[in-house]
Amino acid sequence: MNTETFGFTVLRIVLALGLLAGLGFAGWRIYSRLPEGDSIVPQTVASEGRAQTRLRIVLGDGLSAAALSSPVELYPFDLTAVQREYQASPQLAKTFDAFLARRMRGVTPVHAPTDPQGRAVVSVGAGSWWLRAAASLASGETIEWRLPMTVQGREQTVELTLENAYEKTKKF
Repeated sequence: MNTETFGFTVLRIVLALGLLAGLGFAGWRIYSRLPEGDSIVPQTVASEGRAQTRLRIVLGDGLSAAALSSPVELYPFDLTAVQREYQASPQLAKTFDAFLARRMRGVTPVHAPTDPQGRAVVSVGAGSWWLRAAASLASGETIEWRLPMTVQGREQTVELTLENAYEKTKKF
């Protein structure tokens, strides 16, 4: 047996094992730094292991006469970006709601029903959410909110005011 060939074979094996170990270590470091919530849809059930936040949604001062006209909806994505996409190509769907339903690909929003005082309480997973709500005033005006939120901690309160409203309309 040729000792020079044997030496090169051993060197190749050692270098190959070192390369595999280096690749394995690099993959492990990348994997260990990934965020825990790998889904774009935050989990809403506490038994699935994610932190739950009790989110309280209230109407602010100056809106005491307003009544939320629909349940508050919480979406796990950017509604403004979806609306821009809809406006860029309106032929894809007849209405924004139809476009939104198709864009969600079967994922339903988290609905937070309101009480008679216009408050809503819901438990959601920590992370980025978009809130959508609408309220009607006695004057016939309608106010709509589309708010980005970062949900964290055990409890959080979101106040819906005229200052953070997305749109205010009036029917004549």
